[in-house]
Amino acid sequence: MSPLKKNKILLLCMILNLALLTGCWDNMSIDRRAFVLGLGIDKFIFDEAKDDPSLNNDKTKYRVAFSFPNIAKFAGEQGLSDEPKFVMISSGPTFSNTYKGLGGRLNKSPYFGHIKSIIFGKELLKDKVLFKEVLDTLQRNSDFSRSIPIVAIDGLATEAIQIIPEGNPLVSIYINQLFKSNKNETMRFQEKDLGELLQNFQEDKMAMIPKLSIGEKDIKIAGAAIIKDYELKGWLDEQQTRGALWLRKKNQRLEISAPYEDFHVAYHVSNAKSEMKFMNKDNELSCHITIQAEGNLDEFILDRNILNVEEIKKVEEAIEKSIKEEVENSLKTLQEKYQADVVGIGKELERQKPKEWEKVKDHWEEVFETLPISIDVQINIRRIGQSK
Repeated sequence: MSPLKKNKILLLCMILNLALLTGCWDNMSIDRRAFVLGLGIDKFIFDEAKDDPSLNNDKTKYRVAFSFPNIAKFAGEQGLSDEPKFVMISSGPTFSNTYKGLGGRLNKSPYFGHIKSIIFGKELLKDKVLFKEVLDTLQRNSDFSRSIPIVAIDGLATEAIQIIPEGNPLVSIYINQLFKSNKNETMRFQEKDLGELLQNFQEDKMAMIPKLSIGEKDIKIAGAAIIKDYELKGWLDEQQTRGALWLRKKNQRLEISAPYEDFHVAYHVSNAKSEMKFMNKDNELSCHITIQAEGNLDEFILDRNILNVEEIKKVEEAIEKSIKEEVENSLKTLQEKYQADVVGIGKELERQKPKEWEKVKDHWEEVFETLPISIDVQINIRRIGQSK
């Protein structure tokens, strides 16, 4: 059986499960529901080439794309379209108005209980008022599960949701699968669902949202959007995100490479952790972070003796140096450019030294910007693989 056919069967099973697992608490039959699998939410910006002139006013605030599966396509039946999904775009003065307005354009009632992912567009994230309104609606409406994966794009969400990746024609399901398959196995991004995002803003007024990038035939999740006080402050690239996640993710497993002499060595981390300690000397607060990791050496230099203890120590030091530079670069960006403590240093200070936290909590942003932070990385190579 070809991989494409397997994908179709898998998608059909998933879609049928959505229908079979949907409760009938509102006495609406399944065949009258239109299952929304993905949302792409943008701030409305009038486009003369595409938009109805009546939308060119101050009232229209949102443009939202709704993705529906073409069940007939996956079932092998003849339908009105050969496309794997239908995407409807609705604009309106409020976010809730955009999806409630679908009722007049669909012959079925839209159902949001099985959304697989939500994409936020850049311009929406830059508008503090509109983004806050969207989060408020998502929080109040019980149809939107707290476990929905959330991503941000440096562009239009309504365009991103319409692409057809090679691995899975439904981008919303593909994003969901990337979250599941990469959990605890990568540090390209920090998984974020709706519940965690809402909690981040309630507790810290800031968050990291995984960044979605799209190519011609594929999508990639790597990097992060930095949101502070409900407003986009900027982006972390993949390397900067990895530096931040060394401080946030526990027990992660990942593959990293580090320069060693004229080559790069590949090191597979099987377990890692970080620890923060705080000092106050002469009334100056500082933080020391220790990162410990152990793992295996997956790739070295052919015909080079790695059984030598001194050689292993040199490789460990090279990996330590590479990780330290990555973390320091990330912290420098977060402190000096964004003044955004998305790595949880303030939370850890509050937990360890509540009295010190009381002194700085009201102006933590300013304290964090200039906080002296030292980094110590300890690498342990457990295995070196086979050698001749």
